[in-house]
Amino acid sequence: MFTAKSKTESKKLWACPTCGRKFERHGQTHSCRSFPLNQHFENKPAGKFLYQKLRQTIKNELGDFKVESLECCIHFVSTFTFAAVKIFKDKIRVDFSLSRKIKNTRITHFTPMSAHRYLYGIDVTKEEDINLQLMEWIHEALEKKS
Repeated sequence: MFTAKSKTESKKLWACPTCGRKFERHGQTHSCRSFPLNQHFENKPAGKFLYQKLRQTIKNELGDFKVESLECCIHFVSTFTFAAVKIFKDKIRVDFSLSRKIKNTRITHFTPMSAHRYLYGIDVTKEEDINLQLMEWIHEALEKKS
């Protein structure tokens, strides 16, 4: 089982002197602006439910991780962001990157990030969408630097 704590302990992370966020790369480009987590859920009860279900499922399947709330979205972080979640009124969008191309009708957004890194977006509209397939992709994204 993966535990974010053990990965973090084995690597020396750079901490931003302004916001305190930690990164694998010294001087990592990022936003220092935090955003209250609860504001993501205002007037979005279905989105909040799906987010909570996803967060708990990832924790149960893959272990502990850090949550960073930014204005754009919510990051799930080990020593790097392995998934990002954007909250909508009636769904959530889960983004993750892999080192391979995948084709699947569930993929709503696809962005090549480099020659061998691809960003995927999956819309989760019901609890059943948080399934083995999604968890396998998130696990693969989490393990990308192992």
